[in-house]
Amino acid sequence: MRKLLNVFDFFKTTLLINLAVSSCSIVFGGFDVFYVAFVSFGFLLSILFKEVYRKQDYLFYANNGVSKVKLIMFSYFLNISLIVLIAAVIILIKKIV
Repeated sequence: MRKLLNVFDFFKTTLLINLAVSSCSIVFGGFDVFYVAFVSFGFLLSILFKEVYRKQDYLFYANNGVSKVKLIMFSYFLNISLIVLIAAVIILIKKIV
């Protein structure tokens, strides 16, 4: 359970950067571009930020038994799950309105 919470904490730290980068795509291309940017470009930039500026954070996760590969894989899975949830909510709202 502790490892899962560590992965979720890692995901939360990448989410803010990902949302900031991806939300710019709404202005330029709409929600369809946002979905793609959120899963690809925004996620890659947030991981790059972690690699450059927060490299020492990986030591904390490694000491808790979670490797860097597992962190990135599970974060990407959570990223895809979140974008599917967001897309479903937007589709439901469009059908209601």
